[in-house]
Amino acid sequence: MHKNILTSIGIASIVTSFALAAPAQAQAQAEDERKDGFYLSATAGADFLNDSDFVGTQNPDVGVPGTAGAPANVNVGYDTGFAIRGAVGYRLKKGLVSFLKPRFELEVGYSEADVSGGNFNGGNQNFSGDLSKLTVTAAAYNDIVWSPNQKIIPYFGSGIGIGVVDANINYFPNNGVATAPTFGVQGNPTGLVTFNAIGATVKASEAFDIFAEGRYTNVRRRNFDRRFIAGGADGFNARLRDDTESFGVGIGVRAEF
Repeated sequence: MHKNILTSIGIASIVTSFALAAPAQAQAQAEDERKDGFYLSATAGADFLNDSDFVGTQNPDVGVPGTAGAPANVNVGYDTGFAIRGAVGYRLKKGLVSFLKPRFELEVGYSEADVSGGNFNGGNQNFSGDLSKLTVTAAAYNDIVWSPNQKIIPYFGSGIGIGVVDANINYFPNNGVATAPTFGVQGNPTGLVTFNAIGATVKASEAFDIFAEGRYTNVRRRNFDRRFIAGGADGFNARLRDDTESFGVGIGVRAEF
């Protein structure tokens, strides 16, 4: 009788030990499959620029058309543009939270979009030109890993850095008189850039990933010039300010090295 009771207790103890050890072993296996190390990534996709609202007050140089103190508000819309990015990153095996695995990246990106239309002070003008962004950012990401054999890994992250916005936006009144640009919004100022991103990674192999990502980017409050450019002139009319905001989607690859 006592022997049977002891045997039962022994079997129960062994089962309990395995039950408690299983999650720890699964977590250990998940961590074993993820290694610390560097990787390279490249991304290409579409960039959707928000309309620009360049806002300022006219203060024209001598001989430049315009009225001192009058508003200089230029609204500009854009076609769908393109974006390309490259980054070097470092992946950590463990994080502060067991299912969040951190990554860090240093990234360089470039995007460009053509002007689709616009208006000056609510008028009727013909617009042309383009706007491009060059950004350098440092970012922190978290991969969401809940299974040792997980093939699709969601992630999220944010970045901060500097961005150069190059505006080459031209327009002229749609009155049948002018046929070439008379004014332009120009400049290539540097500003603070931030972004937030979400995406998902597909594990193609032990050292190679494919991922899809969406991100919102903002290059904050920079100064541009409204200039009189008719007939080859180049005269200052107003200082304008604007944020450059965009939403982008892209597909990329990562490779360990």
